[in-house]
Amino acid sequence: MSRLVPLVGIALAAAAAVSFAANVTIARIAYDGGSNPLSYLSLRSAMALLVVFALLRATRTPLRLPRRQRLSALALGFLMALYSWGILSAIQFIPVALATLIFYTYPLLTVAYLWLTRHERFTAGGLAAVVAAFVGLAIALDIKNAVPDLRGVGLAALAAAGLTTVMIINSRIVGRGDSRPVTLHMLTTSTIAYVIVTLAFDHAALPGTIAGLWAFFGGPLFYAFAIIAIFIAMSKLGPFRTALTMNLEPVSAAILGFVLLGQSLNALQVFGIALVIAAVLTVQVVRASETAAVKGETP
Repeated sequence: MSRLVPLVGIALAAAAAVSFAANVTIARIAYDGGSNPLSYLSLRSAMALLVVFALLRATRTPLRLPRRQRLSALALGFLMALYSWGILSAIQFIPVALATLIFYTYPLLTVAYLWLTRHERFTAGGLAAVVAAFVGLAIALDIKNAVPDLRGVGLAALAAAGLTTVMIINSRIVGRGDSRPVTLHMLTTSTIAYVIVTLAFDHAALPGTIAGLWAFFGGPLFYAFAIIAIFIAMSKLGPFRTALTMNLEPVSAAILGFVLLGQSLNALQVFGIALVIAAVLTVQVVRASETAAVKGETP
């Protein structure tokens, strides 16, 4: 059973990465049909909130949290809304690939924080894996012709810092407990924030095509699964291994873009994708072996 727990966490983190990627890829179809990011964010957050609430009720899990934990979770919800807005706003000023690469400095930021605060033991192998994943991501995203704009770079960096903070604080709030009530509180405030801003700026927009409508209402289901899975994975793996595994999201988006949207992938990008996957798998295997050795088990 002790060996099964991290395997479940790895599977959930990987599934969350793929589901986040599917959500983003499908969102593109909704935008092409006439919707906009703010409308999509509002719906996906609201749907995720309803799914988590229904899941907790079905399993008769208590919804209430201790006061300090509740307030922290509610505050994290606003931060979650802010970083999502940041990355979606960044792509108005810089190419999507560049925004994604800057945003995915958050695994580096998360790991650096954990090492500096000694919540995670520094190893040369761990550093090599994190750097390899980032380099592979840069290759896979093919940003050589990207033109930077300080506004877009700043917004993407803000999003990376925001997600880093959410992952670190959420890990502390949840510990080894049930992450779902915390996620419910986070989604409550993020949904409220999105809906208020959408209505205040009159940005509500439904797609005008059948494909767009399917994407608009179907895509958020992937987000609902992903947001539940990632925080459960974090409670089993910790923020270091979860953050590194989430590098699979943009490479999954590249693959899905190739399959669903007809986007091209060259040989160098495929190599970058393989490098990211290899780095993620290496860390997971090494950590599993280290854990088994500490517990006197055979990996």
